[in-house]
Amino acid sequence: MEELNNIIQADQEQLLGSIDDYQAEIVKTFLQSTSNDYLQSADYWLNAGPANTAKFGGEPNKTKIYRDKLLEELEKFLCGNERYEEDRKKIATSGDKSQKYIIGVMSAAIGKTLGAAGAFIAPVIVLLILSIGKMAVNAWCEMRKETRSTAGNSGLA
Repeated sequence: MEELNNIIQADQEQLLGSIDDYQAEIVKTFLQSTSNDYLQSADYWLNAGPANTAKFGGEPNKTKIYRDKLLEELEKFLCGNERYEEDRKKIATSGDKSQKYIIGVMSAAIGKTLGAAGAFIAPVIVLLILSIGKMAVNAWCEMRKETRSTAGNSGLA
């Protein structure tokens, strides 16, 4: 789908423009502190919260597990899994092709699957998309298949 390929190829500022300004400012701070490490910044977002409250998932060491689940669902969305077929059709048939709309649809759909608010995971979706970089979606999907296959062979899947 051309819209999804276009969003993958967007630059950092364009993608950060698809989330609320206050979220983008926090993400920029995380990116500065991690030397633009998108995955570590995603972990920071998932661990962020007011003092004296439980972090998302309850335990900081669970953040990577949740980020990996988000990555798996993003893979399903981008790589054609039927779970997200209706959501991809919604993007394809919408008159709104803005990145904000597409990130919103993706975040709501993936959030619904994982039981999280789309608004909360939207910055993580943006960071994960940035981590894909300029790679073609098909190449990324193939790389993810190989990663899962290798993990499955080592008993980690």
